[in-house]
Amino acid sequence: MLTALRQAPMGIAIFDREMRYLAASAQYLTDQGLPGDTPMEGRLHYEVFPDIPQRWRDIHARVLTEGAEFGHEGEAFERADGQVEWIRWSIAPWRADDGSIGGLVLYTEEVTSRVEARLRLEAAEGKYRAVFTQAAMGVARVAPDGQLLEVNDRFCEIAHRSRADLLTRTYQEITHPDDLDTDMAQARALLAGDIDTYSIEKRYIGQAGEPVWIDLTVSLVRKSGGEPDYFISVIADIAARKDAQAEQQRYQGQLRLMINELNHRVKNTLATVQSMAAQTLRGEPDPLSAYEKFEARLMGLSEVHEVLTRERWHGAALHEVAHRALRPFGDGASERIRLDGPEVWLTPGAALTMALVFHELATNAVKYGSLSRHSGRVDVTWTLQRPGERLRLTWVETGGPRVAPPTRRGFGSRLIERALQGELRGSAAMAFDAAGLTCAMEAVLPDRADMLTLIDGAGV
Repeated sequence: MLTALRQAPMGIAIFDREMRYLAASAQYLTDQGLPGDTPMEGRLHYEVFPDIPQRWRDIHARVLTEGAEFGHEGEAFERADGQVEWIRWSIAPWRADDGSIGGLVLYTEEVTSRVEARLRLEAAEGKYRAVFTQAAMGVARVAPDGQLLEVNDRFCEIAHRSRADLLTRTYQEITHPDDLDTDMAQARALLAGDIDTYSIEKRYIGQAGEPVWIDLTVSLVRKSGGEPDYFISVIADIAARKDAQAEQQRYQGQLRLMINELNHRVKNTLATVQSMAAQTLRGEPDPLSAYEKFEARLMGLSEVHEVLTRERWHGAALHEVAHRALRPFGDGASERIRLDGPEVWLTPGAALTMALVFHELATNAVKYGSLSRHSGRVDVTWTLQRPGERLRLTWVETGGPRVAPPTRRGFGSRLIERALQGELRGSAAMAFDAAGLTCAMEAVLPDRADMLTLIDGAGV
């Protein structure tokens, strides 16, 4: 029995109640820095090792007097040379045949390599945990079947979901249906070993059902045998970039729309100027008079162009269009023109059309109608009917000379009717009453929400 004890592969020492050695294994002696064949029987433990700290002396006393047992899976001990070793130990009483405590048994095992390996593993896990938890990117461990195993705080934040919710989900469940096929195809290629990693832009579905744009990078961790263990998914929030891209696309669309609109308006304006020139020159044999008429009509267009330029060609208010078009008719005439109606916003084409209409009506009034006399006046009133945005506008002259129907239709009348029919899908009806001219006009206006939007993003 003693021979087997001495040859045991671990440190074993048996003591009596006085802490004298009854037996000790060669491994114990070696661990204590003694030759393995050192005779120990009968020697007092505290004489062999006089530097034993009081803590250990107290433990020995409690085992011998109370029958207590103690142990440790790995405790650091510093040798005389300063080297630290880790010892797994246990200590317990042994009892005589009558049940009394006869002494104690000490078991020791040097486990330095195991403890140091465990400490290295714990340090590595601590670093991993710190990186995983505090990473600026969203990080998740995902099972090969798609089940989310672990997520950090940033992942929850980006995905717009709680950790409790995510850990009950698969990545397939939180991926937008339109992006799922691409993601799963890449994951299958990764599992098959065809690729080492992949990155895609995709959308998650947030907890409230909203789409969440992310940049996803996935790699695969395999077991020692090569079998898939889990995916590492790293995500970044790209919502701001996607919003910027969408805004840029919207801006480009607006810019193309603006260019097309301006191109259309310039062509229409040039066509209008061409028509005005042809009609003016054809209907007025006197070159000087023709020039004055043509210049006046161009000035009317210029006034409205100024308004449209200020408004970045989004349109203009009807009241301002009328005011600008009628302002050139001076000598106090503008004070005898009353404008009354609700706020109405006109598209650029409609604004130019109405400016020409007002100019022609005012020119006629100055030459032949109510504005040719100081007592005459003009009332311009309008209403806007919704839905349908139908504009009804009336030009009424009073206080002028007696009016008679014209013997022929002039350029002004034709311009008014054609302009309203073309640009505004409307009509004009003129009544030449003795008291003065009345022109009743109707037009259909587009919804302001459908008008051209500012390049800088502000709505009209």
